[in-house]
Amino acid sequence: NSSLHFIRALSACSFVLSAVGDETIPLTTDEARDVVTEDALIINSSLHFINDLLRNMLDMQRASSNQLKLEPTPTDLFRDVLQPVDTMLYRREKSFEVIVECPTDLHIMSDRLRLKQIILNLGRNAAKFVDHGFIRLRAAVVNNRVHLYVEDSGPGIPIEKRKILFTKFQDSLDSLSQGTGIGLCLCKNLAQLMDGDIWLDESYHSGVEGCPGTRFIINLNTPPMTINDDVLNSAHSIRENSFSHGMSMTINSSDEDPESTSSGEIHGSLPEEMRILFVDDDAVLRKLFARSIKKIRPAWIVKEASNGETALRIVDEEEFGIIFVDQYMASVERQLLGTETVRALRSKGVRSPICGLSANDVERSFREAGANNFMFKPFPCKP
Repeated sequence: NSSLHFIRALSACSFVLSAVGDETIPLTTDEARDVVTEDALIINSSLHFINDLLRNMLDMQRASSNQLKLEPTPTDLFRDVLQPVDTMLYRREKSFEVIVECPTDLHIMSDRLRLKQIILNLGRNAAKFVDHGFIRLRAAVVNNRVHLYVEDSGPGIPIEKRKILFTKFQDSLDSLSQGTGIGLCLCKNLAQLMDGDIWLDESYHSGVEGCPGTRFIINLNTPPMTINDDVLNSAHSIRENSFSHGMSMTINSSDEDPESTSSGEIHGSLPEEMRILFVDDDAVLRKLFARSIKKIRPAWIVKEASNGETALRIVDEEEFGIIFVDQYMASVERQLLGTETVRALRSKGVRSPICGLSANDVERSFREAGANNFMFKPFPCKP
């Protein structure tokens, strides 16, 4: 079944590439350009399917042979898991609403990439079946254990298929057999690898007439954690004192007119109030940054994002005095690099000063993308 879908996806790509490469079709009209755009979307969808299939098969094989190693880190469930998945589902332009519900500052010690992979797989499964209504990504603490929920207003899962839901290479859940039959099995393997479990809530109903829906529950079997000063100091004692010096070098190092901001730079003394957007996939680093900023300017507000796609959505709703963007943000699938995020921000008309961040020397790339400044990570401890 998986081989058949793989061949279908490759065939779609080959067919579309042949059509796009037809030199007898000039791209001089809106209709011709629309056809090419639609063809490009088919290629992207097919390649995305192939990528998901191969990655899931590889991960399932590694998990079953105990070769998949977890990397537990302090994880912000909203910013590191639910919000990025929301962004990925949002990009697909479906007719449903994606709802995210999560307690404020709910952190756990977990492998955030694998956890995001579970939620993303479940969310994309839901997206295949929901015609209207919602997909809800939710987190809650139950008996001092963190539970995650993926709920939708789709048609529900047939009773006869519920007992084999998590088996390897099971029959597809849809009438056209478009699924590969390995996504839910991988979710089960990953959940168990993290000492958790996943199951279908058979008592769930979406509340939407004619749409019973589906709810998957993931019990992570771990209590919430508090990222306090002790955690921050023990995790990143070297970084702790570096942010204030880095800030000084970045925005307080010019002899020009303090009021001059036409080039996107901030000169002179630090303002008393400012909104900052910090884009980085490391939850501890984001907390350290916010804490250090508060030491310099208690009235400053720091907004966090764990990937570029989320940052692009945030700037649609808020304006910021400075935006910091890391270059490499880990994910279960390819996401925007920092330089790509900067370029997209400028394309959207964002004029805020932007500072690129990386452990590699990519200053030129950041500046060519539209950034005003660049800082190396880890940040220098001396001004």
